[in-house]
Amino acid sequence: MSIQYEVEQLADSYGVSDSFPKDFDYGEEEPDIEDSSASSDSKPRILLMGLRRSGKSSIQKVVFHKMSPNETLFLESTNKIYKDDISSSSFVNFQIWDFPGQVDFLDPTFDYEMIFRGTGALIFVIDAQDDYMEALGRLHLTVSRAYRVNPEINFEVFIHKVDGLSDDHKIETQRDIHQRANDDLADASLEKLHLR
Repeated sequence: MSIQYEVEQLADSYGVSDSFPKDFDYGEEEPDIEDSSASSDSKPRILLMGLRRSGKSSIQKVVFHKMSPNETLFLESTNKIYKDDISSSSFVNFQIWDFPGQVDFLDPTFDYEMIFRGTGALIFVIDAQDDYMEALGRLHLTVSRAYRVNPEINFEVFIHKVDGLSDDHKIETQRDIHQRANDDLADASLEKLHLR
């Protein structure tokens, strides 16, 4: 005994291409993010700062441009502010401003208020293999100016080039930098400011 099923072909079924009715409303088309007229200045901004040769550009190239860490040894020194738009998806959309180490905040042509006012995060890079006392002085100057202009900035301190140090020396360097940086902020009555 065999059972036969009758398969009825329905007109406008979803199994057939072009089966949606012509008057089906998909809603208004939204413009592509890349095609929108929003300027790049409206993107969240991250500043990379630190002394010369501390590794700011190397970090950026490795993290966002998939450059090998060994290749970064041959990068030229940054001599002007380099702006890089990071837009790998609709969720990752921001700017990184890589500052040269010789930027002088006391120079009247440097408009630090405009730069810090529109910034979401400031990353300060310290070379762990160098004498970091000068870097800590620059960190204090940079952070205190930025905080007075924009108290909402997130501050991060990257201790870079630690791979050549022993484990004990890494921990000691990190602890010393952390202690000195926070002591400088406390001396300037900036206890509310938190460095990570």
